[in-house]
Amino acid sequence: MNLINVSEEMQIYQITQPFEEEARDVILKGLEERFGFIDSRYNPDLKSIIESFSRQGAVFLIGIYVGQVICTGAVSFEASGVGRIERMSVLKEHRRSGVAKRMINSLEAWSKENGYQQLVLETNNGWQSAIDLYKNRGYNLFLNDGECSYFIKELV
Repeated sequence: MNLINVSEEMQIYQITQPFEEEARDVILKGLEERFGFIDSRYNPDLKSIIESFSRQGAVFLIGIYVGQVICTGAVSFEASGVGRIERMSVLKEHRRSGVAKRMINSLEAWSKENGYQQLVLETNNGWQSAIDLYKNRGYNLFLNDGECSYFIKELV
């Protein structure tokens, strides 16, 4: 598998019902890899992704490669003019291929089109690959509480 081709050939779409379970699985696999277990109490939005991200100012995108969901990402309303990136996840075998970068670009484009001037996000401090990704995409650290790093980006 040529990782460069994966990023180029991946198609990004707003989630639809036929892909909801597969998108949920991508996220849960990533969480289990990072934490070693899944606690469903912390993931109520995953019970119905479409319902959770159908409210005004929100979107849930999926990256599809060869008919399979390999990447997810979402934006939700944080405050007036501010969106929150969340549910960024890439299947392990497709990491470091550029698909997360493409997903972030798509989320940022959607956010601009929908009136957001800033995006915020957070990630666990132990997830250095995620921290590096966000820094490389122009997100600035504004808070580190010892457990999580919080980032912001001005959308131009």
